[in-house]
Amino acid sequence: MLKRTMHVAMLAAVGALAMPTLAHATLITTTTNNFNLTRSVNDTLGANKNASDGATSQSNVNLGTTTLGQFNSATGVLTGVNVGLASTYKQSTNVSSAGTSAGSNMGNANAIGTGSSAIKLTVPTNVSGATANLSASDSCAGKPKDACNNGATSTTLNHNATVGSANLNDYVGGGTVGVTHTATSLSADTTLNSYNSQATTASTLDWFGSLTASYSYLEHASQSFDPWGNTVMNLNFGSVYQGDAVADLVFFIHNLAGDRVGLTMTGISESGDSSNRFTTNVANFGTLAAGASTNYGASFLTDMIGSFGAIYEFTFADAAPDGAFATSTLGSGYKLTLNLSGSVVERPADPAEVPEPASLLLLGLGAAAMGLRRKRKA
Repeated sequence: MLKRTMHVAMLAAVGALAMPTLAHATLITTTTNNFNLTRSVNDTLGANKNASDGATSQSNVNLGTTTLGQFNSATGVLTGVNVGLASTYKQSTNVSSAGTSAGSNMGNANAIGTGSSAIKLTVPTNVSGATANLSASDSCAGKPKDACNNGATSTTLNHNATVGSANLNDYVGGGTVGVTHTATSLSADTTLNSYNSQATTASTLDWFGSLTASYSYLEHASQSFDPWGNTVMNLNFGSVYQGDAVADLVFFIHNLAGDRVGLTMTGISESGDSSNRFTTNVANFGTLAAGASTNYGASFLTDMIGSFGAIYEFTFADAAPDGAFATSTLGSGYKLTLNLSGSVVERPADPAEVPEPASLLLLGLGAAAMGLRRKRKA
C-alpha cells in the first residue's frame, strides 16, 4: 500500500503502459520406458477324442505396470500430457502331442487347437487406453508315435492417449505414473486329438514395446529490473539541499523474454522509511506478458535534514495461462528488491547577506568617532 500520493502528476500515468498478450511456442519434455510382457494358458484333451471338452480361460489378468517419470514443477507450468504407445502384440497358438511307444508308423494322427487373447492399456486417470484382440489356430499331424508343434500370429499396436485437464496434476511430482497392461481374456481350446496320447494347446500372448509421456509446458515467469535478470536495484537520489525539488527516478519491471507464462504482482512491502521520505507509484498488476516491461517512478521528499533510506520488496507469481494447465505447477513468491537512498543537507547562507571584513572595520571606526564627538560636547 502506498504511504502517500506521488507528488509529480506525470508519475500517475507512468505505469499505465499496455501489457500485450504474446504468443509463445509450447515446450515439450518426454520420459520413456520399455516393456516386455508375456502370459500363457494351456488346454489339454485326452487321447483319441474328436471334440473339445471345454476351453481353459483366464480374464482380466494384470500383465504388469510400466512406470513413467512425473513432470517436475520446477521445469515450468504443465499445460498438457500425451501418453504414446508403440508396441507389437503377438498371439501364439501351439498344439502338441507327445509320441508314445504305443504309436505305429501306419497312418497319420492329428490334433487341432485354437487360442485367443485380448489386451488393453489403462492410462491414469480417466483416459481411454489402447485395446486389441487376436486369435490363432494351430494343428499338427504325423505318425502317432511322433510329436507335433506349430503356430503363431502377431500385430502392431500403437496408440496415443491425451490426458484431460482435470487430471494433469496426477502427472506432477518427483515420482512416477503407472500405466497398467491387462489381458482382458486369454483362452486355449484343444478341439480334436486322434493321437494315442494327450494333446495340449498352448495359448501365449507376448506384448512388447515402449511407452512415452510427452509433457507440454511453458516456463515460469521471470521477474527482473532489466532484460538480464537482475532482481535487486539500488537508486540513490544523492545529496540535495533542504526544500529543493528533486527529479523522480524511473525504474522498470520486466518479465523476461521466452516461452513462459505471464507475470502477476501479488504484494508490495516497504521498510526502513519511518519518516516517509520516499514514495513509488508501483501497484499490483494482473499480467505482464513474457518479453514485456512496465516502468514506474520513485520520489524523494526533501523538507527534512538527514540521511534516509527505504527498502521496497515486490512479490510476484505465475499468471495462469489460457486453456488447460496443472494448477500445482503455478509458481509464486518471486521477489524484486528496490533500495532507495538519499540525504538532505542545510542550504548555505547567501554570500550577499554576509558583511565583508572591510565593511565591518569601517562600521567599527564610525561608531568610535561618534563616541568621541559626544564626549567633547559634554
